[in-house]
Amino acid sequence: MPQFKLDSFSSEKFNINNLESPELLKDSVLWDEFRKGADAALIQIYEQFFDSLFAYGMRLSKDEYQTMDGIQEVFFDLKRLRHKIGPTENIKFYLLKCLKRKLQRQFSKWEQRRENLDFGKDFDFTISYEQQLIDQQMDMEKIEELNSAIAKLSPRKKEIIYYFFYEGFNYSQVQEIMGLDSVKTTRNLMYKALGFLRETLR
Repeated sequence: MPQFKLDSFSSEKFNINNLESPELLKDSVLWDEFRKGADAALIQIYEQFFDSLFAYGMRLSKDEYQTMDGIQEVFFDLKRLRHKIGPTENIKFYLLKCLKRKLQRQFSKWEQRRENLDFGKDFDFTISYEQQLIDQQMDMEKIEELNSAIAKLSPRKKEIIYYFFYEGFNYSQVQEIMGLDSVKTTRNLMYKALGFLRETLR
């Protein structure tokens, strides 16, 4: 759960009930409500995506306080610039991209750590047993084998696997968030990552 409250960003009173059935809103509709000035929509975005943002930020920075600061700065900017922000069909992708940019700027104060972030040297994740059971029946041994194989990937290959299979991003989105040269480059990196996993799991 969030460790700080979004309503500290403004003296206005927020009321999530101002939105009709907010939990049913699609990303594009919820985002448009926020862009039009609905603070309840901003609250819902914050509550809906905070956990994902925090987990992602920790994979990049390994620092809880810097991650929290980065998230808070992202939402400060959203509220301040809401009328200049364009539409989006994928709020999570937009927020993760913003957070990565914020953390990169933070790390620019420490050259070595900035370099680590830029090249994804600290990026890490594992597949949990519960996550796998949602989509397919895999026993614990298979999941441990998969996590062992993922751990052997290079940081960039590990990062691209994460975006595709954990976050569900498409090639264009992965290209953008990783700063790759082209969709073709993104596909090639993905094929190499999957090829490595296949060989390791044989």
